[in-house]
Amino acid sequence: MTVQNRGIGVRPRSVEIVMAGFLLIHGGSHGAWCWKLLIDELAHRGHRGYALDLPGHGSDPTPRASVTRQSYVRGVLDFIQENDLHDIVLVGHSLAGIILPDVHAAMGERIRGIVFLSALVLSQGESALDLVPLSRRASYHEIAKQSSDNTIMFDRQRARALFFSDLSEEAAARYYRLLTPQPFSVYLEAATRSPDFGGTNVRYILASQDKVLPVELCTSCAMKLGVEPERMDSGHDSMLSEPSKLASLLVRGPY
Repeated sequence: MTVQNRGIGVRPRSVEIVMAGFLLIHGGSHGAWCWKLLIDELAHRGHRGYALDLPGHGSDPTPRASVTRQSYVRGVLDFIQENDLHDIVLVGHSLAGIILPDVHAAMGERIRGIVFLSALVLSQGESALDLVPLSRRASYHEIAKQSSDNTIMFDRQRARALFFSDLSEEAAARYYRLLTPQPFSVYLEAATRSPDFGGTNVRYILASQDKVLPVELCTSCAMKLGVEPERMDSGHDSMLSEPSKLASLLVRGPY
């Protein structure tokens, strides 16, 4: 399911920032569907939310074996252009953090702020796999090797433990059915630039119960950006478990 041009609501309240919208970019194995609850919460606060399926995710038909990190970047840039978005705040969750510097480098004039949400931050030359906890790296290689298209797909129990740790069993099962295999090649590509966003305001929000990216890792990622991390008491998928709290945190800025 692709959620596009959703969340257009009433005029922003005076106590909140005024902006064109939040462009929400999902992480590994997820899709635009994971932002639905947050988009609704943003709309209730008078803000617009936009989301897209990255290539090979959700309902996007791109063959996963052909997907690269640059495919993700191009997908986001095309979405911004096609929807004529300006003055936006980019929110990148989890794996999506690795493409935010490239998106900003290409369209910085359209971006008002950037939020890393439980997200990876790469220095030049690093790959996403370099930041995956060592205890999980070998299994990523093994799962990808056993797949027919070099992808990673966790079984239900592991996905429950990593992504949906603070959701009910019913909700976890429902969202698991929406996950799609993650192209492994994206994890292996080294970043070609360091995270330099010029004068654009940057924030980092970590989840204190995160089972995918430990607090220590998220804190080190925030340090690469030169910012103090902000904390949410949630699991990795805070947009699913705590959409109201996350929306309130996002609209406060600063941007």
